Amino acid sequence: MNSTKLSDILVKWESFKIEFPHMNEPFSKRNWGSDLHSVCSYQGKMKPALAYHLIDTFSSEGDTVLDPFSGSGTIPFEAAINGRYSFGLDIGLLATSVSNAKLKRHNPTEVFKIIDMLSDFISNNTPEEKSISESKEVAFNKTIPEYFHEDTFREILLAREFFLKYKEPESENWSLVFSCMLHILHGNRPYALSRNSHPITPYAPTGDFIYKNVVEKLTNKVKKSIEAQELLDLAPAKCFLADILHEWPLEIQKVDAIITSPPFFDSTKFYMTNWMRYWFCGWNKQNFQENPKSFIEVMQKKNFDVYDFIFKQSYERLVDNGVAVFHLGHSDKCDMAESLKSYAEKYFKVEDIFTESVEHCEKHGIKDKGGVKGHQYLVLSKK
Repeated sequence: MNSTKLSDILVKWESFKIEFPHMNEPFSKRNWGSDLHSVCSYQGKMKPALAYHLIDTFSSEGDTVLDPFSGSGTIPFEAAINGRYSFGLDIGLLATSVSNAKLKRHNPTEVFKIIDMLSDFISNNTPEEKSISESKEVAFNKTIPEYFHEDTFREILLAREFFLKYKEPESENWSLVFSCMLHILHGNRPYALSRNSHPITPYAPTGDFIYKNVVEKLTNKVKKSIEAQELLDLAPAKCFLADILHEWPLEIQKVDAIITSPPFFDSTKFYMTNWMRYWFCGWNKQNFQENPKSFIEVMQKKNFDVYDFIFKQSYERLVDNGVAVFHLGHSDKCDMAESLKSYAEKYFKVEDIFTESVEHCEKHGIKDKGGVKGHQYLVLSKK
């Protein structure tokens, strides 16, 4: 990236801070953006409109954009829709799969072969004792069996075994089917396999135990997702299943813009709000006790030292005069941008720190979203 382009970007950034384009119609509408953004409900997901405008501000068509905290893939997906090559990283099977379900072009024939294989697996097997016991040990709002009709639950146990046996989170077809399965696990609408609960956090279920056919519900969701993708012209994109605290994949090089949103310091624990989906991804009781220790959202509660490696990797993958934008959470407990500034300055020029109040924002039915009162933007350039 040349210095003239960087200057133009910073001019656009000044306009962003004045106009807040993501807050104006039609972008302010709750359902703005592709239906594929909703392939799987996901707490803490950046609004597609904000991702769109950050990408529009800090990159140009034909650029390469990276989000090393991909999450549900909102940023790389908006980049791919809008003519940017894009990459994502995430440590979790859940996030990597949901990202690739959006980013990679699906082959409908291959997708439905996977569903046929799942159907055969459910018809010809019985759940393993290990699957049954793990499902009873993982209990937060309620035990998992309490969410489902017993026949539906049997099919869900077998579906979990199937997906873990044939796990391919970087595959365009597997990731779509798996993400759709995660989405329909629980909710408060007819698509959901569970009794009445919540589509993001599985609150204690209510209502009757009604049998729901897993393959039927899954097929309906997959068809809608394929239809949504067929409306899009996607640039090449991929999310890697990788630990951000280890060397990043070598395929990620010459990045023009890093646009990312790390876990907010004062947010609710993501792995707890998504506990049932993590169970479906293979977690057992011990995993819930041990795995989070390696998560940035847990590690940064002690200190922010882990970000030194993240800024170093970001610096090495960016082109000269490239930009890195970290979208952060500000709360009474932590000024996250100021906390990270000292780490960033070791590698980058700090172009700006800007805080936007979000106390007016809706909570989408979530009772506790943490103490975040502002969204901060730490804007860096590689000199």
